[in-house]
Amino acid sequence: MFETNDPKQPFFITNRVDIFPKDLRILIKLYQPLIGSLALAVYLSLNEDYSAQAMLSDAKGIYTLQEQIDCDIKKLFGALHKLEAVGLIQTRLLDNQIMGQVLCFELKRVPASSEFFATALLASLLKEKVGVTAFNKLSHEFARETKQNKSELSGIKEAPNISASFMDVFHISDQEAIDPSVEVKEAAQENNYSSNNFATVNDQDQIDWDFMKQQFEIYQIAGSEIDQNKEAIRAVMRIYGLSEQEFVDEALPCLHGDYHLNMREIKQTIANSIHGSDTRRHLQSKAKIPDKFDNNSQLNQEEQKLLQKAQTDTPAQFLYHLKTEKNDFVDASEYQVLDSLYNDKGISAELLNILTYACLKSGPNISFRLANKILHDWLQHGVKTGSEALDYMDKRKKAQEQRQSKRYSRFAPRKIVEKGTDWNKQQPKVKSNVSSAELKEFFKNFEDKNGMK
Repeated sequence: MFETNDPKQPFFITNRVDIFPKDLRILIKLYQPLIGSLALAVYLSLNEDYSAQAMLSDAKGIYTLQEQIDCDIKKLFGALHKLEAVGLIQTRLLDNQIMGQVLCFELKRVPASSEFFATALLASLLKEKVGVTAFNKLSHEFARETKQNKSELSGIKEAPNISASFMDVFHISDQEAIDPSVEVKEAAQENNYSSNNFATVNDQDQIDWDFMKQQFEIYQIAGSEIDQNKEAIRAVMRIYGLSEQEFVDEALPCLHGDYHLNMREIKQTIANSIHGSDTRRHLQSKAKIPDKFDNNSQLNQEEQKLLQKAQTDTPAQFLYHLKTEKNDFVDASEYQVLDSLYNDKGISAELLNILTYACLKSGPNISFRLANKILHDWLQHGVKTGSEALDYMDKRKKAQEQRQSKRYSRFAPRKIVEKGTDWNKQQPKVKSNVSSAELKEFFKNFEDKNGMK
């Protein structure tokens, strides 16, 4: 993931994709709730700005895209990262001797709605963003449109195919049919641009699926089962930090001879057996954290250390280490909560780790109710990364302390201090120039008031 504060950073657009009305509808209805209107504007703008005659020397500064989109550079890169994550854009950093580092944007074609809903990560995130009711409505609308484009007569699929084959109609030499000429091969290679140009989720996994298929074939599990459950397998391996062989070993007790992978049972089995010392030794190996930290960060040294650990550990490792530091153990239900949050909510492992930290600060263990409450609060306040979550937690703690301080000062009993009279500082007031007539009048009035006559 690349980001810079230099508005002069050069960028180059490598291609253009055709966007049809149905593609635009998919972008607005399905992708925009995930990436936002700003990211959608960036995608469309880059597509329109492509020039087939442009050379690398014609690369413009990123500020030109800022002016076109009307946003600051931080928001622009945030939008680009969202486009990269959902696979609509692929970014490469090209080192050029003359221009230095140049960002190269390759645009991907908008996939069909069926491919979007078949991608579990995208569909789960869309459900989280728009809610279950709106999600089901979108699914029904796009499914109905797809079915309308294809007639489904009863028995049509079982009817025999009587279409004429190519060789029945056209005639070419046997040699050309078996081994095409050099010109045909070169033409195929020359025009092979858009075979895999559709947007796919950028998961950045280095999973050896062929090795996993070979291991499962020993137990008569077809490779199609692996392909069908790829997203679920990938998520489980991410959460617990499993290798291909470890996942196969954990899944073996769940094979009951029906030649299928029961992912629900596999998840539950792994959650229950995660405490095993033989297959979980990597959970006990703590990640090395450097002593030096970024001085420009708003987080203190302890928070930076926690954040770096959240960025390097898997969710299972992070939870295990936090519980170990408290001399506590991890309950299997807590791993199931992590699995549900990671797969259903679609949040990053880093944010999930900080969410785990927040839950354990509030209680002895992780519950789905508490984690869901904290996560909703974060999302409503724009918290999307681990550093933002730590900063938000710190600000909220300070605000709570201020409220408690004001509440205490409001209801605390006030001390009343009586001030005594310092008679040493009081001087008697003596009126020495009183005449005898005035004195006689005073006593007369005194006698009248007190009835002394």
